[in-house]
Amino acid sequence: KMAQLLVALCLLVTVASSQGQAPIPSFRPPAVPLLNIDPWISIWARSDNLTDVWSTYWPGTIKAFTGLIRVDGVPYRFMGPEDQDGGSLPSPIQQVSVVVYPTRSVYTFQNSQVQLVVTFTTPLLPQDLDMLKPISYITYDVSSLDGKEHDVALYYDNTGEIAVNKITEEIVWKRFTYGDLEMMRIGTQEQKVFGVSGDAVGINWGWFYVATNKSDPGMSQVMSGSLGSRKSFVDTGKLPTTDDTRMPRAVQDDWPVLAISWSFTVPSKGVISKKVVIAYDDIYSIQFFGQNLRAYWRRNSPDDSFQATSVLLQSAWDDYAVDIQRCISHDAALLEEATAVGGAEYATIVSLSYRQACGGGKLVWNDAKKEPWYFMKEISSDGDLSTVDVIYPASPFFIHQSPVLLDLMLRPLLAYANNETVSGDNYTYVWAPHHLGFYPIGDILPSKQENMPVEETGNFLLMLAAVKQRVGGDSFFPHYWPLLKQWGEYLTTALPALSPLPFYQKLSFSNFLLGKHARRRNRKLPSHARCRQTKSWWRFLLPSLLASLETMGRVLDYSFA
Repeated sequence: KMAQLLVALCLLVTVASSQGQAPIPSFRPPAVPLLNIDPWISIWARSDNLTDVWSTYWPGTIKAFTGLIRVDGVPYRFMGPEDQDGGSLPSPIQQVSVVVYPTRSVYTFQNSQVQLVVTFTTPLLPQDLDMLKPISYITYDVSSLDGKEHDVALYYDNTGEIAVNKITEEIVWKRFTYGDLEMMRIGTQEQKVFGVSGDAVGINWGWFYVATNKSDPGMSQVMSGSLGSRKSFVDTGKLPTTDDTRMPRAVQDDWPVLAISWSFTVPSKGVISKKVVIAYDDIYSIQFFGQNLRAYWRRNSPDDSFQATSVLLQSAWDDYAVDIQRCISHDAALLEEATAVGGAEYATIVSLSYRQACGGGKLVWNDAKKEPWYFMKEISSDGDLSTVDVIYPASPFFIHQSPVLLDLMLRPLLAYANNETVSGDNYTYVWAPHHLGFYPIGDILPSKQENMPVEETGNFLLMLAAVKQRVGGDSFFPHYWPLLKQWGEYLTTALPALSPLPFYQKLSFSNFLLGKHARRRNRKLPSHARCRQTKSWWRFLLPSLLASLETMGRVLDYSFA
């Protein structure tokens, strides 16, 4: 029966419970998420301290961000390493702690005079599709520790590495004023949209923006070489007074930066807060068999990138307090639930996995179908676009947090399998596809598929059952019924073994083999094992999986006995 498969899944994914509060305060993750907007803007700190090494892109490529503070004229470093091309940065201020919440990473620094709390927030709240926007906030909160006033200056910069695949690429930069904001942007001169694809490559089209309040009397901005900008702040607490206009030039040529500084007095009591809003407009996000698809947030925006992103940044600035409070409330509720399920250790894993799951996908607008689609990148593998056996182990996260997104993830794959693409050969296999291409380009020919017939078909039907259960309504079932019926018939033909083993044993594989088979014919379901080993979100879903499986049985009208 279908229930037997559930038992097998439960055995694979169940882990021991533990007690405690969440997240674990002393836990230091192997990599701290900083800016995690999508597969391109995925910036991490891979060190014990934020000052040990440069921040990096997910594959390990440096994407440098710098943070400096001056307290009563004495400079310190709180982000970025000491050594840089042509000089060095000051000694680090002591890092006291780092805590990773689902949507926020909070670093605390201090000396005998002041405390600095730096919070990186990416408000990816998947229950609300409008929150899947390319926005991150960095907040700096400074307070006195010795009960005295202090003259403080803060410094932020980022290099052009954020907007290129290789540091030899030439970049340009520009300053804007819009609404309440003073903005700067940086990007490549060439702007070759979809110029790179696959894994371990960086986006080199579109524009990286940073913005802050133009009315702050202590704020200044500059676009200049990194060494001159940082040295000026360290020595004087001020930025250079003129922008560097030598462009286009290579990223590695004096490392142009977008820099911001603030000068203010910290009172004996209370907190002074400063912030920047970061955005990335990728112009077009996904190419789906000849169709260039914009990000979902751009669906009603003007074609002009600057105008669209300016409106986005102003909206994010206006919504800052609401967005931060929503993130705090969301994180607290999720961690309370996770702690109740599995204790502090489990809640900590949930915190660490949250932005990995959310930051691995991109929500776009399909103008031809007048509906949103969601695509996932297979990261740290071969960069495949919307791999079914990668979506599947992530599906518990989306079923729990936003089953609508799982629905939107399956739609492009169904359209491909149903031959609804504008270009490409007809898909004629009787089983579910493996993937759509190499991120961010969907163009794979059926003959180039990495066919995993039973695995992907079983994965797909299980996810469809979950969507049917959680989203409700007809969804896409009537339109795709002939395709789903074909997949169900394929499974009933492919799965029965020559021995009288129970159904769930016929799905076993490698280290989890429960019985020997004369023929397996790709009967493996490896993603189930990955769930046990690395995908903690299954823990939330065990009580409802049986209902999902039964739902699938009713929807497809098949018995797998």
